Amino acid sequence: MEDLLRRAQDPALRFGDGVLASAVAASSARFALLSQPAPASAIDSTIRARASVERMIGSLAEADLETLERNLPAVELVLGVGGGMVMDAAKFVAWRRGLPLLLAPSVVSVDACVTNTVAVRRNDTIAYEGFVVAEAILVDFDLIRRAPPELNRAGVGDLLSIHTGLWDWRLGAERGRAVLVPEVAARAAAILDRVEAAADEIGRVTDAAIETIVRAYAEVNALCLEVGHSQPEEGSEHYFAYHLEAVAGHGFVHGEVIGLGTVLMATLQGNDPDRARRIIERARLDWSLRRLGVDRGQVLEALVGLPAFVRSAGLPYSVIDQASISRTEAGALLRVVLPEGGVRP
Repeated sequence: MEDLLRRAQDPALRFGDGVLASAVAASSARFALLSQPAPASAIDSTIRARASVERMIGSLAEADLETLERNLPAVELVLGVGGGMVMDAAKFVAWRRGLPLLLAPSVVSVDACVTNTVAVRRNDTIAYEGFVVAEAILVDFDLIRRAPPELNRAGVGDLLSIHTGLWDWRLGAERGRAVLVPEVAARAAAILDRVEAAADEIGRVTDAAIETIVRAYAEVNALCLEVGHSQPEEGSEHYFAYHLEAVAGHGFVHGEVIGLGTVLMATLQGNDPDRARRIIERARLDWSLRRLGVDRGQVLEALVGLPAFVRSAGLPYSVIDQASISRTEAGALLRVVLPEGGVRP
């Protein structure tokens, strides 16, 4: 386990055009290709031809993942090519079967390619299972550039959450509900500083920006492994996003909804929400209600129901545990962040 943890904290990241095809060409293993229609159509046809079996992923429901794994024929390697759903499905199969794993993200909107647990949907909530480390994470610029640019810009959202997550972690420590590790908190803050410095590049979706996002994901994951929890980068902004998903009845591009959650929670915290806005705007992250497919009433319901949701889920201490979020106060917060007459500030 010690070697596995060491590898998880220092993942094998490969960057460049064509690294996916090169990795497949270098392997003689019989492999299962897990993907989705759009990324599958964007990869070299020889990769699909080499696969022993190909499956398109449409769900992270635990029962669906178990059916997927059970019905796959015997293979020697799992290759996941796609977004966060594919990354988690591939991790699930590799974990259950004890197989080597290659991951090639087709977008960088979420950190699933570098994390080690598997996100599964259980009873309409996300739970985390297992622990698996990819043999390599293939960050193929040519593949990622083919995705809609807004999906890659969304990667900034899952790093912006450091801003509010660290504030919540410090609050929990002050209230005796968490143990702050100052050195880890400082390193997480430095990661956010680097992401902020790269915000304009992220908006242009350059190769350097893609590399910055993935390396930052990996560094944050290493910090979370070091302390044994996700509080260096996850707090009230994620809790809001989880609950909004339940209220709306559908999922979101992760980084986009985290962008909204970060501005809302930074405002509630009194924690420099203007910084979050500046990073979002420079990175050209679309966090509008129209883009998310929700209305003001749903956001209001998610805010009002947030304290009960956090308590029932047993989530770590955050601003939500000490703030009063009545319907009146939630409405006032929403008017500050998303003024009437426009879906964006």
